[in-house]
Amino acid sequence: SRVRPRVGHWNIRQVSLGMEPPMGGLEVNVGGASVAVSFIVFRWGAAKIPIQYDSHSWGRTEGSTVSARFVQLFFNRAVVPRLGWDYEVLTVFIQHSDEFQGISPALLASLCRGRSIVALYFLWPIQGQQTYGDKVPATAAYVDAVPFFDLVARMESCGIPTRWPHHSQLWRCLSSKDWVPTLSMSTKYHIPLTTCVPKSLILLDPHKAARQTLTTLKWMQAEKRADGGYTGPVNSDWLQGHGNEHCVAKLGFSYEGIDVKMVLGENQLAEALYFLSTQPCYSNDCVYVQQRVHRVDLEARCFVVKGEIIDSLYTRFARIDAGGYVRDYEKARSEQEAMKEWFHNDQAAWVHALGEIQRLTRRWWAWLLAMSADPPVSVRIDYMLERVDQGVAEVWTGEVGEQGYSMGGIDPVIVFNAVLDTISDEIQQ
Repeated sequence: SRVRPRVGHWNIRQVSLGMEPPMGGLEVNVGGASVAVSFIVFRWGAAKIPIQYDSHSWGRTEGSTVSARFVQLFFNRAVVPRLGWDYEVLTVFIQHSDEFQGISPALLASLCRGRSIVALYFLWPIQGQQTYGDKVPATAAYVDAVPFFDLVARMESCGIPTRWPHHSQLWRCLSSKDWVPTLSMSTKYHIPLTTCVPKSLILLDPHKAARQTLTTLKWMQAEKRADGGYTGPVNSDWLQGHGNEHCVAKLGFSYEGIDVKMVLGENQLAEALYFLSTQPCYSNDCVYVQQRVHRVDLEARCFVVKGEIIDSLYTRFARIDAGGYVRDYEKARSEQEAMKEWFHNDQAAWVHALGEIQRLTRRWWAWLLAMSADPPVSVRIDYMLERVDQGVAEVWTGEVGEQGYSMGGIDPVIVFNAVLDTISDEIQQ
């Protein structure tokens, strides 16, 4: 028997052979006129847990990339000037991670009238069970990565592409930091050697886990140096027999440097491993441990749009506190100031460093294309710079940050417009 429309507003269309069914199934286009783009926006909605951020780090104009200010900026300065009123926004406010399971992508698509339908996610997936209403207070815009990425995958399976920040497979790879240990033995990317320490071994015996981790990294270092063709930087290598190895212990799916600890030697590493593995409501299955560059004079935060560095921000952390956390974030007002104040005014070493940055960025862009055939709009690559001698610099990759990085230092509208260009030929400029 034939199923009748539930209300007169539903438009049921027969799909002939060779035609693709519309998004959301056959019951689509619930009234209203067609628009160029439907934006399905996922953002934080727990009123009792407001989004807070440090404007010095994130930028006073745009704010944190999960904040209401940032979302408004995207639409007011990019969407409206280009589309006028030829668009619609369907906003899904998230209060806790348990809500993702009950969201139907097909229903959301059926409510849209856009000739193109895209999803924007202004949330931060973490390895944790922090949900609104739990006994342990939640952090605004932090959501459990497992149910969250399940939702994103279901949205994409419904034909709704992710346009902020990235397609799910690339987004998950970047935010999980899985690429760090995987590529650290590939010397062309200049990543300090990194290994994964299983959580179960840490909980059984943190000191034994720390000891094994240091042994593993020493073996990896010897293997890397045994390659006669190695020409990369060496100033993260540990000197044989010196002990007190400098390490960085960190977690994936973590933001704003919250779960990054600088440690020295086996005892501090064991303490850091145990601390990072036993935080309330965290569900991480491992801790990353990385060799630490001996001395970082400054960082170059490079904003890469469509494969090209469009601008760079030069920063540094002035100290490491007693808990192993970096403190006192400083920004140079210009490239010239960064070179003069933090690079001993060594023009030759500076030029050397900038050349390395350009070469590394080309390699990273090729890797990003391998991870996604649809080129990502932008990433921010953070490089660690050290002047090792007169006219000589070493450059390390510190981070390849997914779109959603702090944009303090560039005009975010450049990125916003590039995002709009990926939506459809109809609205591309």
